Amino acid sequence: MEESPQSESPRKNSARERHQRRKQQGMAQPTNIPRQLKPSGGFELPEVRIPFNRLAIYGAAGVIFLIVVVMLIGRIKNEAPKTSANAIWIGTQWTYDSPDDAALTALVQKLRDHQIGIVYAWVSLLQSNNAWSDTGKLDSVKAFVQRFKRLYPEARLYGWLSIDAQPIDKITVRLSDTSMQQIVADFSQRMTAEFKFDGVMLNVVPVFNNDENYLAVLRKVHSSIGEKASLAVAVPPDWTPTEVNIPKPPRIEPGTIWDEAYKQRVALIADQVVITAYNSGLSTSADYAAWMAYQVKSFSSALAGLQTTGGIPASTELLIGVPAYDTQALTHDTNVENIPSAISGIRTGLTDSGTSAKYIKGVAVYFESQMNDDDWSQLKQLWTN
Repeated sequence: MEESPQSESPRKNSARERHQRRKQQGMAQPTNIPRQLKPSGGFELPEVRIPFNRLAIYGAAGVIFLIVVVMLIGRIKNEAPKTSANAIWIGTQWTYDSPDDAALTALVQKLRDHQIGIVYAWVSLLQSNNAWSDTGKLDSVKAFVQRFKRLYPEARLYGWLSIDAQPIDKITVRLSDTSMQQIVADFSQRMTAEFKFDGVMLNVVPVFNNDENYLAVLRKVHSSIGEKASLAVAVPPDWTPTEVNIPKPPRIEPGTIWDEAYKQRVALIADQVVITAYNSGLSTSADYAAWMAYQVKSFSSALAGLQTTGGIPASTELLIGVPAYDTQALTHDTNVENIPSAISGIRTGLTDSGTSAKYIKGVAVYFESQMNDDDWSQLKQLWTN
């Protein structure tokens, strides 16, 4: 006889209950087992969530980094190459004679090869009648400036102006003429504003110790050319200093030994001072080198003194003149005054000057047109190398 569903045995009921419990347990997940990532239709990367504030920080940092890189690249690209403070004087063959491109390019290359970054280019002489010489050549001078700057834009180019300051008579001092002072100032302003020289080089001869008229000229010129242009001055050495034990030229030159205070007053007006340390009249190279060493020490000490005199910093560049020109009777013998003996004296002077030596920025070679291959080679070997 069949058993009805309602009349199942206890044994079957018990088995059914166990099966039902196992089914229910399989549907439930224990909470203490770490969750695993399971592929569903393929491999999936884990989801990474970055907080919004951290994302904003990363973005801002990236933008700042990019800006800094662009600024650095622009600065490197646009910054003019630095040039040496060594200088040279050049004459009319360049400013008046309109040399061809090949010659001018060769000059620029020679200057670069010898680390000469400052050029004093001849312009004119103020004559005794207060008229400038060779004004008919000024168009050639202006053209030279443009051509030179195109070939050597990082160099500093000065218009070289000479002034004969010899007394007109026993009473009248030429530099005291205020109209003459203004003529010099106006012409200097024209050289920088119209001709586009970087500055003017004033070569005034002679200038004696404590000459207030000379200072007046410098002030007027500096004011006329403005702060963007530079004033360079050629000054005499202390030819025959009496209170030091150094070789002295045979000719005594009264008033040519500037006291320290006067050297400082000139340096406070001019942007660059070039000591024309030659034409000594000495007869041996050793004497000339010793005399040169004294000039280096004397002028560098004067500039160093500005640090303690009224607390005024000395920003003026100080250059030492080096002779490279033909023999002149009584004053300049090329066997005595030459590049090797001059540089020997300069190096001794730098050593003797101690910390004041830092005010010597370079040498100024006079004069390019009379230099030969040996002169250039000696300059490179003994100084620029």
